[in-house]
Amino acid sequence: MNLLCFDISSGGISAALLNSSLECIRFAESPWNAGTLRAETVVSEFGQVVQQLNIAEAVSGLCIGTFMHNCVLLDAVDQPLTPLFTWLDPGGEEGIGFVGARIGKRFHERTGCHYHPMFPIFKLASIERSSRTGRIVSIKALLIHRLTGRWIEDHGMASASGLFNINQGDWDRELLGLLGLSRKQLPEIASRNEIVGQTANRFGLPRGIPVINGSGDGFLASAGSDCETPLRISVTLGTSAAVRQTLPRPGLDSSSGTFCYQADQGAYLLGCAGSNGGNVLDWGRKIFGTAADAAVSAGVPTFVPLLHGERSPDWNSKLTGSWHGLTARHTAADLSRSILEGVVFNLAHFVEIVQNTSGEKASDLVLSGNGFLNPLAAPILAAVAGITVLMPGNPGLASLRGAGVCALRALGQPIPSLAAERVPPLADPAVPGRFGLYRRYRGTEKKE
Repeated sequence: MNLLCFDISSGGISAALLNSSLECIRFAESPWNAGTLRAETVVSEFGQVVQQLNIAEAVSGLCIGTFMHNCVLLDAVDQPLTPLFTWLDPGGEEGIGFVGARIGKRFHERTGCHYHPMFPIFKLASIERSSRTGRIVSIKALLIHRLTGRWIEDHGMASASGLFNINQGDWDRELLGLLGLSRKQLPEIASRNEIVGQTANRFGLPRGIPVINGSGDGFLASAGSDCETPLRISVTLGTSAAVRQTLPRPGLDSSSGTFCYQADQGAYLLGCAGSNGGNVLDWGRKIFGTAADAAVSAGVPTFVPLLHGERSPDWNSKLTGSWHGLTARHTAADLSRSILEGVVFNLAHFVEIVQNTSGEKASDLVLSGNGFLNPLAAPILAAVAGITVLMPGNPGLASLRGAGVCALRALGQPIPSLAAERVPPLADPAVPGRFGLYRRYRGTEKKE
């Protein structure tokens, strides 16, 4: 059995042909610049990665995962009227004021989302919508329609839009009415594990391949990391950063700064999402280059990595980064290490927030995302989190593996367990007590 799985991120498309053990047989990718992303660009690149894979084998199922919090407006004949709005787009501030003045604190209680411009609801409330608007869909729903002719969405992508009522498990009628939208302008909702159609000879794919609904990359990273019970928390360090715990019930607490989305029927994803992750590490590498390889001193300064504003727990896009305890004696190597520590400390702080909110203590943290390819990132997290940290063989493929998990469930096949190794905590005898910095970081971070 072979599965064709896709992970569409803000930086490009990855595709893999997986076997029934969810091992990668073949891999292809196509990067892009997501500054202004058009839906047809994604559709075109989707076809390109299919061709790159050069599939000769029979395919038993196809499943797509995409970045969350995206939408595009289509006309009456299903052609895009707007760019593809992504979580990176800064627009939406006017929409926050419009919705906030009318819904107030009930917004989080109804949706599990927060007042932040990344959510599609605020993009839609901010723009002048044409009378030609026929549908509002995610890029995943658009691709599934191009493959099967059916308009369908999963619970997770719907929930991450800000237009979904987490208590009712459907699009929120009051919010739709507030924006002047009708239910028929949005796709129907089905399980991420449901076969929603078959391929119709598009993108060079043969007819008749079952298409599985799939979900957003965060939901699939949790599924692909075997984090579908409260005992295991998924920790992702990609372009951004996230910590997610799966619960059997909604966990709604606006004061904690956590989000809560419906992942599927009877499953909810509680978590913290950070705007600062691998993008901050990339910034540090551009500035300091190989300084990260040099020895560091005993008094590394504390770095608060809020270079791109922040989502959890403050949901404030205007926050900024800073160094604390910086002196003239610090070297480039010290500053480089402080950047890595700041990003990882932030993840550890997210882990604390999520467990305190859910009331569920986890036994393991399972890592995903290419940010953990940095050899020190996982050991530092293991040193400060106080929970067993597990590293899969290829942490960058978690969302693709999650798409494979959905496909296997849809096809009635068993799910293989994830192979992962325990990460030993970083010990630095030359700098005793270094990770006492974590407590200092938390005190500094709370003042920002």
